[in-house]
Amino acid sequence: MPMRPASLTRRALARCAPPALAALLGALLCLTSPAFATPPSSARPVPTSLADAFQRGVGWSVGVYMFAPGEDEPRVGAGFFIDDQGRIATAAHLLGDVEQILVALPDKRLVQAEVLGRDDTTDIALLRVEGAPKVRPVFAPGARLRVGDWVMAVGEPFGLEHSASAGIVSGKDRHFGDDGELVFIQSDVALNPGNSGGPLLDANGAIVGMNARTIVGPAGSPGASLAVPIDIVLQIVGEFRTPGASAARPRLGAQFDDVPPLAAWAAGRHEATGALILAVPQGSLAEQLQLRVGDVIVEMNGHRVNGSADLVTALLAWRKFNGTRISVLRGGKSVLLTAD
Repeated sequence: MPMRPASLTRRALARCAPPALAALLGALLCLTSPAFATPPSSARPVPTSLADAFQRGVGWSVGVYMFAPGEDEPRVGAGFFIDDQGRIATAAHLLGDVEQILVALPDKRLVQAEVLGRDDTTDIALLRVEGAPKVRPVFAPGARLRVGDWVMAVGEPFGLEHSASAGIVSGKDRHFGDDGELVFIQSDVALNPGNSGGPLLDANGAIVGMNARTIVGPAGSPGASLAVPIDIVLQIVGEFRTPGASAARPRLGAQFDDVPPLAAWAAGRHEATGALILAVPQGSLAEQLQLRVGDVIVEMNGHRVNGSADLVTALLAWRKFNGTRISVLRGGKSVLLTAD
């Protein structure tokens, strides 16, 4: 004998109970049933497939193969077009002392590339190729990306061309003390050797970042994947004016991170805001500004600094050393540091 569900629908009540009783029980059912809210019209639907996003984004994704002296096998990475003039963004750490760079275009042609510029501090480089397809990539500003959004990496992991892996955004504006003037998009997308420099796409196929690296957990367990937001990538490559150039912004040179909550409490503060200075290298602009280890930067050139990501934003907007003004908390007192 088949089992029946324990709950009764209104139609079942009408069949098995007198009209008055059925009406009463139906009313009670309405009162006790959970309410399901209608999703707002602005909600983003969960994609059933990212195939359309891949087909769109793969059109501006490339493989990058680099040949260095003394190495039997080429280094393999990825990149993506930033315009329809053949300029390609990729990861600077891939280049090293390479003698030749080949780019595998979406139509499977192989062409040689020249280096227009590289910034090793942010690990961003700009290449250029001739005869590239006339394709205009689409970018999505980082401000539109939300934790929980779907993203997809396209690259050449282990030399497997145009491979895709997907996941969700786990965090935004991640900063690490030894990364200087850089923040990351954190995701659980699988990144492997060959993904570096490739695009991170949103669910529509627009480029939201450049894949950088993976933080590996204990005993080699999978960790968090990091990508540089496309806003920063476009800013850095826009600073390359001539072949072989590097970004000309002032560089603070200090290591910094978010203020640990317990450190703020121990210092008598009730807010863990600001950016904590961890190291001041000798000869750096940080030393010239008389920054000290333990200082907490709370403002720079009019930019309020609530955390290390805010300081990165201020440093990326920094254009000249003279006239720089930095407010710090030092020993419980506010100190203004200036460069005249």
